[in-house]
Amino acid sequence: MKRVGDKGESLREFPESSRTSAPPGLSRIALTRGALRGTIALIAGLALVASIPYWGGMHFPVTSLVIYVAGMVFVAMPLCLYYESLLMAQAAASPDGCEAPMPR
Repeated sequence: MKRVGDKGESLREFPESSRTSAPPGLSRIALTRGALRGTIALIAGLALVASIPYWGGMHFPVTSLVIYVAGMVFVAMPLCLYYESLLMAQAAASPDGCEAPMPR
């Protein structure tokens, strides 16, 4: 994780026979990654929709800024921390203490 980072592997990349030997927690990591991406997209979309009434005017869309910042701080950040802890737990569970190589 420290050298390479998350490559976005999912269970679909494993051959059908080796899915039972996939690293533990991989499906939870993939689910959390998808939830995080979806949450960030939803927050950005809500902030964009809230800013539409201000596009033609001279006023700054404060409502949009509040929605974006609050959503990122109180919703997306805990998801990011949980996702990082899952990745660290997977790296710690490997025998040599490094991230286990994932099949392509």
